Amino acid sequence: MSILFLQKRPIRAGAQTSLARMVDSTPLRVLDPAVLLGGGGWLEEQLRRQKVPVMVTDFPSPRALKTRLLGLGGWARQAAAVLKARSISPAALIANDHQECPLALALAHVLGVPVLGILRTPGMTRGDFDKYHCDRCQGLMGEGGELRARICGWTTKRVGLFEEGFTEVEFMPLKPWPAACPRRLIAIGSEAPRKGFTDFIEALHLLEARLPDFPGFDCEFTGSQPPGSAALLARPTRSTFRFLGRVEGFAGLVRGHDLAVHPSRAETFGMAPVEAMLAGTPTLVSVTGVVGGLALPEAWKSPPGDIGALADRLAALWQSWPALDLADVQAQIRRGFHIDHTAGFVRAELDALGVR
Repeated sequence: MSILFLQKRPIRAGAQTSLARMVDSTPLRVLDPAVLLGGGGWLEEQLRRQKVPVMVTDFPSPRALKTRLLGLGGWARQAAAVLKARSISPAALIANDHQECPLALALAHVLGVPVLGILRTPGMTRGDFDKYHCDRCQGLMGEGGELRARICGWTTKRVGLFEEGFTEVEFMPLKPWPAACPRRLIAIGSEAPRKGFTDFIEALHLLEARLPDFPGFDCEFTGSQPPGSAALLARPTRSTFRFLGRVEGFAGLVRGHDLAVHPSRAETFGMAPVEAMLAGTPTLVSVTGVVGGLALPEAWKSPPGDIGALADRLAALWQSWPALDLADVQAQIRRGFHIDHTAGFVRAELDALGVR
């Protein structure tokens, strides 16, 4: 018996990192997990390093004209043949977000097994839930309390809570605390509008206007330039901006900085700021996702989407460089968000589907 995860995009991002952690956890390893990917990339390589069975096949778009005309049955039969050739007979399928649900359901129909859908996307709507046939899954989980509550309003099914977790190797030793606020920092997230990169840049413009003697920050970003931001970036500023594009070695990159900023407007979990603090880097966080439940000093928290407040927090860091007990923060994360807790939640949902 095994369980099979379906993941379309193999790039290193939150859902993919979460999947790699789960399949290597004690509660799920005993279920012989395997993964079916929609392409080769970071996740395929990571899973092979972890010695997790992984197969790559083209994932059709459920919304493409060909799929709407012919359905997903042909693809499902081909995928089932790939599994058979590897002697993999899954007792359940797990769709790793709502986009994978139609594919998981089609394959499950061929195999005669149930589907557990882990729904993760913060901006997911009722239209997405219906369009991707999420309610046809035998089991559902929502990442974070806010998204789970929304999903509960769209279905009569019980919806389990999914919360991310971290492995022991991600709890890195603390670094020496800087004597003053560093000029060089890293803004973590992506170019997606909800990640707040433009809010951060706007806040820096405000900060420079308020503090004429402030020399500016040298800023790197873990993503590309946000769409529509050219005019904002062209405004005169003492700060510098460098967009790194998609980053593979996130923890190592962030650990190479002595200050990180996470300006996101919305998160279901918010993995990036937690990973940054686990890497030993002081992080100014937007209070969205799981960091809202951590006991952090007010000086290190900012309301999401509030540009003025973010400018105030950045000014306070520059002028007073308040303390942040990262050892305590890491201890809080270990107590509440270890990967074995996460995998335990998933295992409970599989047990409810009769997968043991």
